Amino acid sequence: MLTTALRNGVTEKVTKRKLKAHSEHLMKRVSRACLHCRQRKSRCDLDSSGSPGTPPCQRCLRDHRECVLGSSNRGGRRIRKPKTTNIEMNSNSSPTKVLQLPPTGVSGPSEPHSFPQPYPPDHYGRSDPPTTSTINIDDDDDSASTTDSAIGSVPRNPSDAWQCLTNVAKRGSESANLDKTGDHYSESKRRTRLTGVEDEDPEPGIKAYRLIKNRSLTRETVSQLVTRYAENFHPYLPLVPRKYFDPAALESFASQEKHLLTAVLTIASKDLVETPQVHEVCSKYMHELISGIAAGTDCDVEAVEALLILAEWEPQGLRPKIEAVGRGEEDRAAWMHVGLALRSGYFLGLDRTSFRSDPANDAQVDGRKRLAWTSCYISDRLISVRIGRAFWSRGPGPMTGLVSKDFPSLQPLTSDDEDYAKIFQALLDLTQLYGNVHDVLYSGMRTSSQMMLMGDYVKYVDDFRNALDRWNRNWGTLTCSQHIKVTLQMSYEYLRLYTNAFAFQAAISQALTSKPKGDAPSHREHLRAAFSNVASMQDARFIYASVDAAKSYLTILNNYVDPEKHLHFMPLRYYLYSIYAAVFLYKARSFGVMNPPEEQAVRHLINLTTDRLHRASAGPDDIGSRYARLLELLWKPKSSSSSSSNTHETLRKDGNIPTGTVPSRLPEQTYMQYSPMNDFSWLDLEAVGDYVSGYPIGNPNLLGMNSFPHHNPFPVTSETIWPVQNWPVDLNGNLLF
Repeated sequence: MLTTALRNGVTEKVTKRKLKAHSEHLMKRVSRACLHCRQRKSRCDLDSSGSPGTPPCQRCLRDHRECVLGSSNRGGRRIRKPKTTNIEMNSNSSPTKVLQLPPTGVSGPSEPHSFPQPYPPDHYGRSDPPTTSTINIDDDDDSASTTDSAIGSVPRNPSDAWQCLTNVAKRGSESANLDKTGDHYSESKRRTRLTGVEDEDPEPGIKAYRLIKNRSLTRETVSQLVTRYAENFHPYLPLVPRKYFDPAALESFASQEKHLLTAVLTIASKDLVETPQVHEVCSKYMHELISGIAAGTDCDVEAVEALLILAEWEPQGLRPKIEAVGRGEEDRAAWMHVGLALRSGYFLGLDRTSFRSDPANDAQVDGRKRLAWTSCYISDRLISVRIGRAFWSRGPGPMTGLVSKDFPSLQPLTSDDEDYAKIFQALLDLTQLYGNVHDVLYSGMRTSSQMMLMGDYVKYVDDFRNALDRWNRNWGTLTCSQHIKVTLQMSYEYLRLYTNAFAFQAAISQALTSKPKGDAPSHREHLRAAFSNVASMQDARFIYASVDAAKSYLTILNNYVDPEKHLHFMPLRYYLYSIYAAVFLYKARSFGVMNPPEEQAVRHLINLTTDRLHRASAGPDDIGSRYARLLELLWKPKSSSSSSSNTHETLRKDGNIPTGTVPSRLPEQTYMQYSPMNDFSWLDLEAVGDYVSGYPIGNPNLLGMNSFPHHNPFPVTSETIWPVQNWPVDLNGNLLF
């Protein structure tokens, strides 16, 4: 009998293993229901909220009840529930155990220090009271149901699968931390249930913000900076939700949007010369937050918004050095910030908002994400056009029929409010033209050079000019504040310049191609002779239009923009557009396109521009003053000795260039002796800085040349004949004009 019993026991054990192995191939049953549905003994539909397997259920949603999941009662070792008399006897005999975790869904009437339960005892089946000996017992079925609910939706990509595994791990850790009921109590409430003593909450809101907590800033200072940003900077990029400009919302702003708040404080304090320490502490904290985003720290849409507004203004506190003469370093920093914003936006799925979603979704959250992603698109196109690089974003853009009504956060609340939605739509339409011009005309060295020599560009330039005219007819009469409307006008004029300047460059390439190789005249003489009569040239209309666009931009800047009230707070691209326009006019003058009276008028226009830039600056290190010096060195050359000493001293103060590389004197050039065969493009401010500083173009000590794969600087003499196919491009891959 003993052998038979053992044999039967073994047989039974083997049979159970086979059944278990067979059941592993089947999906385990999910038996999770909330307390309310268990009491009613009805079906608990947890799939109606959009997150399968997670509360609230359909019934609790309809009845406006708190939906709390109950634990699984299947599987594992069962401990019979003791009688009430036994519980009372145990409580009386062991007074030190009265603060144990209360039973799941059961509240003994005689149990001291127990908290009231929302439902009476035994309303959802048998549930054993956990004791010290049963707290850590694993419930396999409960964990299985958690896993099943976590993978209820089919993953669409590796990121979704990773998110499912993350949710399973989080739920598993919650189960190990005594949260077997599956409720959503906070950690402090869990401690309260265990100890009966409620912990003090951490400092909420603004008090927990880093710069307030370490006493770097006061609440009053933060509030003043937010107000200053709302009044002066926000109108040019209305990306910050306007609810946060209410002083009463400062608590939620600090606790929920620390990246965005820090970016606002950094920009608002960048020109406070009387309290530079404020900008310093804000910049340090902002730099730390940006590093965290780049390192993969969890963030939300507010981090993307923070990076975008930083890219528009690029506060000097975020850069390790401030050069005395502007060289385009702000563009590089902006390009990096926009790239990081786009990567973060892709990871957060903001690109899906390019298309209109289900109306049942949260319109406010979806609208904010769409605005952030559309701003990513705009910033990406504009910065790439400025620096001549490929676009970061190659996915579907927001140009899928989005109009002003698709941005509800920008709609005016009253009749006196600014209609930022229409302004944003106008900028969005113009940005699409920026991107198309850059893609078609400035797509690459080989394509652009072939287009210039073959003449294919004429059709494209004409089409873009017509598109620009249509945009101007549609949006040129937009009613809005003068200081905002003028930004649209300046953006329009710069795009006119950017489009027509390509034809100017093509005319130069064609003139060089037509020059006989054995001809005695130099390139300088040949080009000046070719452009001496622009009216007879094939591309005369494009050349005239490009010069007119550059002069129109500077005229608008000088006559319609107040330097102290408005230009001072405008995004940096409007400063840089003026520098590009001034450098373009300098290059155009060197080819002999302008007659003497027009040259004098242009020079007067440049003088007014430098004056406006100085007046718009808060100090000598501000962006306006630094780029005004660049134009002064370019347009107002002094004698060789004085220019050399001044430039030498400027660079020595800057400290970026080693002492041995500073030339002893500048090239001897007068106003009318400048050769058109120079080695810098009007779009390359770094090369312009090299030229005015007296360095050979493409100085290998400067950033950018070490990475150039074919470093072979051209001879500095203009008499040397260069290969025609290589001439239109400088060492950085930019068009030379």
